[in-house]
Amino acid sequence: MSRLRRSLLFVPASSEKFFAKAKDSQADTLIFDLEDAVAPERKPAARETMKEVLRDSGFARFERTVRINALDTPYFLDDVLAMVEAGADGLVVPKTNSADSILFVERLVALAEQRAGRAAGSVVLLPLIEQPEAIGNAFAIARATPRIAGIAFGHGDFSLSMGIKAAPSTEGVVFHARCQVAMAAKAAGITPIDNVFLDIPNVEGLVGETRQGKHLGYEGKACIHPSQVDPVNTVYTPTPEEVTYARELVAAFEQAVAEGKGAVAFRGRMIDGPIADIERIVLARASKAGKS
Repeated sequence: MSRLRRSLLFVPASSEKFFAKAKDSQADTLIFDLEDAVAPERKPAARETMKEVLRDSGFARFERTVRINALDTPYFLDDVLAMVEAGADGLVVPKTNSADSILFVERLVALAEQRAGRAAGSVVLLPLIEQPEAIGNAFAIARATPRIAGIAFGHGDFSLSMGIKAAPSTEGVVFHARCQVAMAAKAAGITPIDNVFLDIPNVEGLVGETRQGKHLGYEGKACIHPSQVDPVNTVYTPTPEEVTYARELVAAFEQAVAEGKGAVAFRGRMIDGPIADIERIVLARASKAGKS
């Protein structure tokens, strides 16, 4: 099973106050943002700041990723080389539309690792699926290279590309695209990461959308504010009741297998191998979250 990525908190790479708040959060992954959060004239300075941040031991408990600028910008090359050299655990690649484009990033990262003396494959890639072309290529992107640890859906840019107003990702064509990204990730055996929720004060709406994402197969959600991290973590962390149920179900099934049976009744429900495997995933997630 992949690394635990329940909550992935975007952190603007342009202000120290955001760094302090991120350091106090319970996010699994930090996404330091060199793209949308930084004005063009400030990008070189923000890149230099990020070098210092990535070397700050206070962030060592997080998976430290950086959203670099897109391939067609003049900032892309310097972003990749500098962030790999500075020790980023991963790069979030915006507007990834094809397998060829992410393979180009992969080759550059591999060279940057060699130059920095880092182990081959130590930097993971998290492509952002944000445009209609990318939705059609989502599975090809997801399986393009073993360096890809997950793919994330960006519903804001997707809405823009479709020529529609930014809307909740719970319905319409945006919901359809969101489903496609989750299925592509699952088919490729990597982590599906759900889109951000823009209405920060609306905790109820955040929880509802996160729960829906979990039912779609997502394993984590991007967050745009530290206040969103705990609600998202709660949704993606098995409850004590769920852990107890999973443990008892797996035990009942394993006992049945030991007795030569392929299925067994458990609390009035017939269970077999696939159902037991689902509950094993629950137990593994709980263990990674320290809740087993």
